[in-house]
Amino acid sequence: MNKIILALDVCDFKKAEKLIRETSSYVDVYKVGPMLFLRFGREVVKMIKDSGKEVFLDLKFHDIPATVKRSIESAKELGVFSLTVHSTGGEEMLKAATSVENRPRIWAVTVLTSQITVPQEVIKRAKLAKTCGIDGVISSPLEIGLIKKECGKEFNVVTPGIRLAKTDDDQKRVSTPEAAVKEGADFIVVGRPILEAVNPAEAAKSIYGSIMKD
Repeated sequence: MNKIILALDVCDFKKAEKLIRETSSYVDVYKVGPMLFLRFGREVVKMIKDSGKEVFLDLKFHDIPATVKRSIESAKELGVFSLTVHSTGGEEMLKAATSVENRPRIWAVTVLTSQITVPQEVIKRAKLAKTCGIDGVISSPLEIGLIKKECGKEFNVVTPGIRLAKTDDDQKRVSTPEAAVKEGADFIVVGRPILEAVNPAEAAKSIYGSIMKD
């Protein structure tokens, strides 16, 4: 499985289908967030899986432990590859999430990449997630090395905030695909550099080529 996750941050089902057709040679996992899931739900998950691809369900569950556990069970029934919970939900909630048998891979959000934070806070949340049985964390590219050092190489680090060059947008802690993978990212979540490209297929191909050089 290659390291690129394409964020399907679009509101149109047909556009999502088109993006998958155009990028499927370079992407194995597609992220479905609230924008798309609230409009199309199971239908969009089925469409992606019918295309032979995996689904990363990015709904960032954060609720009482029993509700989060039932949410994980529902995601399991959908057959998604991975999903997100918020690390700030605390130990009891995180353990409830991981108690589901044969569950999808669970990644805990540390700090959103649109927020400025200190690395120590990210590491603290990552270590808590690991002790609770979480499979990895969503974290900016700037903390990859620290997380791997503290939590081990097998602990997944999934990095949004991927940009091809310096940009002036709402993402504050960003990096290039090559730098993130070199630091040890297990997956990179790419959105705008592909979604807003004149030719999404070529953009995906370029990013794929840049991280496969080594």
